[in-house]
Formats: sequence, structure tokens, C-alpha cells
Amino acid sequence: MPVLVTGATGLVGRALVAQLLAEGAQVRAYVRRDDAALRAAGAHLAIGAADDVPRLESALTRAHTIVHLIGGVWPEVGTSYDLLNRDSTEAAVIAAHAADVKRFIFLSFVGADPESPNEFLAAKGRAEAHITASPMEHAILRCAPVAEGLGPTLQRLGRGRGAGVPGRGTQRVNPLSLADVVAAIVAADSREGEVTGTWELGGLEAMTMQEAAARALPGARVVRPVRSAPKALVQLYGSDMVADPTGAVAQLGLSLTRSG
Repeated sequence: MPVLVTGATGLVGRALVAQLLAEGAQVRAYVRRDDAALRAAGAHLAIGAADDVPRLESALTRAHTIVHLIGGVWPEVGTSYDLLNRDSTEAAVIAAHAADVKRFIFLSFVGADPESPNEFLAAKGRAEAHITASPMEHAILRCAPVAEGLGPTLQRLGRGRGAGVPGRGTQRVNPLSLADVVAAIVAADSREGEVTGTWELGGLEAMTMQEAAARALPGARVVRPVRSAPKALVQLYGSDMVADPTGAVAQLGLSLTRSG
């Protein structure tokens, strides 16, 4: 049965679609606009807005699994964390339930909590609540930062001046390789029997943010984040972001790699 991937044009989305197709899955990619690369790869595209429940429901016809990747730490102008993370997830849950989808896989973030003082983590926590309140099977993966996305985020925080690292840079993080994120999602989708749970997912090695920045952006100097950066993002990257992957490894049968 088909798998629908929302947010399929993002870093994780493109890698996931490629891996699912390589394993012979029927993949539908839910995107805001046509994407020639995804079509050429063999994905079937469904075009619509993140909060368009009827369009999502139509795209989910006869699908077994939805992988919901829409969300982010840097909202576009005029968009809030709740709109990007919570509301899009609520729409996906409503549509998936109406379409009789069996399994909902959600990429969350370590520390997600509806009561968090951090707007991003609170929005992720509220998104999770919509999923866990539904009758569908679900796999919620609370991830540490993806290693391959860490450099671009730090560059954006530094706005071309270097790696934008909040605070002293001593906060700890265990970046997760993109390959491991994809492997976890594929495992959650392909696993037989019921899959329901919330698990953290992080890399094998914890390090300071300064060390992570040096690996992600070799030779770049560390600078203060630009003032225009979202407050929640600066708070997030100024705090520890260490996820314990023990539960996910055991439940999903993962073998993590070193992100380097």
C-alpha cells in the first residue's frame, strides 16, 4: 500500500522518498508546488496546502502510512510556530483518520512539550498531542538536530559572518545523521504488527555546540546569532539538545552510524 510523505521537498523528505522508492515502495509526495526531481525519481505528486484537509484526505486514499515532515524551526514571515508545526499536524491527523490510514509517523524534536516555554518545542508538543489522541498507530520520533542540516542552520544564524552559536557554545548536542533519520522512519513504516510509541533519536556522540559547529562548518569562526533570528530558535540552540536513542534502537531495530 502507498506511503504519503508530507514536506517531501525538505532535507529529510527528499532522502526519505529516495530510500522508500529504492526499496520498492509506492510513494506519494505531498508538496506545495510541482517538483520535477521528485517526479523523475518516481514519486507520485499530490499538490496542496499544508492545512487543506480535503486535499490531504484525497492524497491519502488507500494509503497505509503517512509520514508527516511539515514543520520547522524558522517560520516564514507571517507564519507562526503553531501554524507551521501544530496546525499542519492537526490537519494531517484529521485527513489521515478520515482516509482510514493505519499508521502516522511524525518527526518531532527532542524536548517537545506542550507546556514548554520555548515556542517551537511547545508547538511540537501540541502537534504530538493531536497524534496521540487519535486512534491510529503512531511512531513519534523526537530527534536531535540532523547533522547535515546543522551547518546551514548555523550559517543562517550567522548570516554569512560565520557559525551563529548562541551563548558560550558549551551547550551539548548529539547530531543525528540523515541516514539514521531515514532508516528510523523506514523501519517504523515497514514494521509488522502494531507500532505505537514516542522515542528519542540522537547520534552516538554528544559534543559541545562549538565542537558541532566546527564539524559542520570547518574553518568558520563562531559569531553571535543575528538579532533577526527567531527567539525560539536562538533559545533552542543555546540549550542542550541531547536525545537518548536507546528506546528507538530497541523498538525499531536500528543500528546507528556516527554522524562525524
